[in-house]
Amino acid sequence: MTLRSRIRWLLIFTAASCVALISVALYQVNHSFLDRLNEQSAGRELQKVEAAFLDQLSVLRVRAADWTQQPDKPPLKLDGVGHLDMLMALENDRIVWQQGAESLIAGGVAQRLAGNFAESCSPIWGVVRTDERALLFITAVENQCEAYLLGVWLDSTWMNYLSDRVGHALYVRDVPAGKEPVRGLSRETSDALHGRFPLPDYLGGQPLEVVVELPRDGMGAMVSSVVAMIIIMVVLVALAVILVNLRIQTMLFGRLKLVHNAVRSIARGGTLDQRLPVLSDDEIGELAMDFNSMVDSIENAQNQLAEARTQAESASKTKSQFLANMSHEIRTPMTAILGYTELLRGGVLSAEEQKRYLNIIQHNGDALLALINDVLDLSRIEAGQVTSEQRLFSPQDLLDEVVDSLHLRAREKGLALELTSSGRLPATVSGDVFRLRQILMNLAGNAVKFTEHGHVRVLASWDTAGQSLKVRVEDTGIGISESELRSIFQPFSQADASHSRRYTGTGLGLSIARELARAQGGDITVFSQEGKGSRFELVLPLTVASAMPSGREVRANPGLNVEGPLSGRVLLAEDNQVNRLFVHKVLGNAGLTVVEAENGKEACREFADNPDFDLIVLDMQMPEMDGYQAVAELRDRGYAGPVLALTANVLALDRQRCLDAGCDEFLGKPVRIKELIQVCSRLLSQAETSLDLES
Repeated sequence: MTLRSRIRWLLIFTAASCVALISVALYQVNHSFLDRLNEQSAGRELQKVEAAFLDQLSVLRVRAADWTQQPDKPPLKLDGVGHLDMLMALENDRIVWQQGAESLIAGGVAQRLAGNFAESCSPIWGVVRTDERALLFITAVENQCEAYLLGVWLDSTWMNYLSDRVGHALYVRDVPAGKEPVRGLSRETSDALHGRFPLPDYLGGQPLEVVVELPRDGMGAMVSSVVAMIIIMVVLVALAVILVNLRIQTMLFGRLKLVHNAVRSIARGGTLDQRLPVLSDDEIGELAMDFNSMVDSIENAQNQLAEARTQAESASKTKSQFLANMSHEIRTPMTAILGYTELLRGGVLSAEEQKRYLNIIQHNGDALLALINDVLDLSRIEAGQVTSEQRLFSPQDLLDEVVDSLHLRAREKGLALELTSSGRLPATVSGDVFRLRQILMNLAGNAVKFTEHGHVRVLASWDTAGQSLKVRVEDTGIGISESELRSIFQPFSQADASHSRRYTGTGLGLSIARELARAQGGDITVFSQEGKGSRFELVLPLTVASAMPSGREVRANPGLNVEGPLSGRVLLAEDNQVNRLFVHKVLGNAGLTVVEAENGKEACREFADNPDFDLIVLDMQMPEMDGYQAVAELRDRGYAGPVLALTANVLALDRQRCLDAGCDEFLGKPVRIKELIQVCSRLLSQAETSLDLES
């Protein structure tokens, strides 16, 4: 059953129930009201009947007076209707004469009545019984102790006569034994009321009562009126139901149909541009507003999903391009490394060719290392693990170093590479010099890479108010289009995929540079015109150092010169045989005596056998006992000399962990020969100086 039918039947049922309840209520109210009216009317009628009954005594007295005034006193006509039924002349207690009183005299009733009259010589009246009949009597025309006593029989004839006069059926009956005679009304049937009033026996016998039948007038009319009202109500309610149903069809189902059609259209794949009219502020109006809001939300969600899908497809495409670029960037230097290594193994090359090929291998190895560092930097940035290592350095020296490192490449391309300063830069600042060098190398390196002719300018200035270093890198290169500027700082992206084939690169540099700058409270902005060049500007907050500590002049890139060969005994713990052989060879060539150990446990045994070591070099990731456990064990056994940590984990946290474990210096893999020799030289010199001071 449809909702429309349910509401229609609900209206019909509700209307029928209301009509039924109202009809019952009307009938009950009218019935009760009519009962009260009937009772009040019956009470008045009963009083009228009783008064009329008693008036008959006066009528008897009047007739007796009329009879005595006639000169010949004709005999009474005892026909029972309109005339006397009995007449006696009394003188004291003696019955002088009588007419129609034979039954009273025979029963002794007449003599008792005469005696009662003689006692008071005053009027008497009442009802007496004889021969199972009741007589209504009264004395009249009294003259001292003489009077006429007259009466009528209360039989059906006289009662019919009286009924005709009062308009109600009357009859006399005995009061039931054991009950007191009462005056009032009783409901004998649903159509009539009976009124009663008592007639005491004058001589003290069983009392009588007169019963009056009083019909309940108006019941039929009341029922007819109720029926008429019910019919009128049914008609009116039916009209109301029809009108309400029509109104509901318009207000409810018409508007619901709009909602239904819109929902069905959307469910069947329709467009989301459908909106429902809000015709009122009722529930359906709220439903329409909620529907419109829902459609807006769905449309917005679909737009977001479409945009997310587009972005995901773009990211997937970008990552696919990145993987292709990575494959190219890895395979290109690996081709050079493996190819030239095979040529060197052939042994038919001249000394000049060997040197050239070794330089090529070294250059491509550095390129692979830079690529790995970029990927690792990106992963650290995405994981939120970028940390800042604050050091004192000269910003001018750092800028000179970066520009000097790019001069050879710029000269090969015929570019003018210039470094200028606007104003005076602070002599020494505190900041993350490693990250700043990485950012500057990326910006300046990109400018040189993507510029074929013209110039590259690096302009540095110091913002005293903001306490920040500003570096602007301008070039006359290929430039970037306005649409490509929006994604230039996104990972794995270049301005054009074709650029990666022409200029090489993974598209990570600018993304890493900006994230590193923002991690230190700075930022990188760009302005570019396609075909005319680009301008990148770095703003990075730094802290100006008020004064440098004596004897600790810090340069951006400390020198790696080593004065003369080294001497001393070194314990080397490295689980990788190739790395162990490399470090052993480097330290041996530097003049050091090297004792090898494959892990930390073996290093502890070597120290236990001969603790006379000037330096210990530990790899931090080893089986059985790693470098952290080994350095702690060696320190517990009394070793106080320098310890150098070698590890492939190059984060600042890893460096700090090594220092906290008891190491004195930290070098990240891959290890460079000059840097390794320089650090070992410094550690040995510091240890020798400490011994001299103690002695």
